[in-house]
Amino acid sequence: MPEQSTSMQHIVTGIIRVALREIWSPVYILWLRMRVWVWGMAAMEHAVAHCPPWLALQILRAYGSQIGPEFDFHGRLQLHGTYHMAGKLIIGKQCHIGPNVTLDLVDSIVLEDQCTIALNSQILTHHDVGYSPLGHNIYPTRIASVHIESGAFIGAGATILAGVRVGRCSVVGAGAVVMEDVPPYTVVAGVPARFIRQLDPDALKVK
Repeated sequence: MPEQSTSMQHIVTGIIRVALREIWSPVYILWLRMRVWVWGMAAMEHAVAHCPPWLALQILRAYGSQIGPEFDFHGRLQLHGTYHMAGKLIIGKQCHIGPNVTLDLVDSIVLEDQCTIALNSQILTHHDVGYSPLGHNIYPTRIASVHIESGAFIGAGATILAGVRVGRCSVVGAGAVVMEDVPPYTVVAGVPARFIRQLDPDALKVK
């Protein structure tokens, strides 16, 4: 009997929690839109970084992100360049984004199905040295999208630079800086990231 009572309590608590979230989410997003109108998109970036994961997801969707089912999201997501973010963040099904990941949405970021972006990773879509004279001829501004294909794994603390495409079921080692495209089924690591080894698609049971 005590086990049944505890189980029923968990069910009831879960129903109440879901109901409250359904009520609170649109109210909070309406309030957030007012803050954005006054303070700009920095208010939205702050909210996504500090809200609980379930609410941060609702905010992302409200501002035009496409997010697939079974998304494993740990929150504390750092966003940058969100002033025109509608349609720029596309996340497939069964993806994982760990805590303290940074997504630069000056250009688009696509995460195909079953990608993993581990904690403290960065995906950057632009390069700009600001007012430095280096920008005139040596390091001009660059803006380009990033595409992470199905099943790819981006290790903790890795950085993916603008214009990079990480191939299907590839692995980017922790702390790596990826400056060039990574072919499918390839392991890269280091600064800058270099080829480590090739993976066997048959061993992964990938069709």
